[in-house]
Amino acid sequence: MIEIKTAEDFKACKGKDGYFIIADTTGRKLHSTRCVFVDIAHFSAKAIDNANKNGQYFFTDDFFEAREYPKVKKCEACRRFI
Repeated sequence: MIEIKTAEDFKACKGKDGYFIIADTTGRKLHSTRCVFVDIAHFSAKAIDNANKNGQYFFTDDFFEAREYPKVKKCEACRRFI
C-alpha cells in the first residue's frame, strides 16, 4: 500500500485496477478506482490544498490488503465494484 501525495500519483493510480482508501474526518472508506466519488478535485481539496489535514489517500491493487486497513468500511456508492 502506498500513500498518494501528488496529483500525478493520483492520476496514475486512478488509471489502474485497484483500491483507494480515503481516511478523513468522516472515517475510513474503501473505494474502487472506478468509484465516481474518487476524483482529482476531492483529492486536491483534501490532500494537496490542506496538506493532508482533511484526509489522506492510499492505493493498493490487493483487495485483502485494503480490507486489513484499520476500521475501513466499503463505500456505499461503489460496493458493486468491490
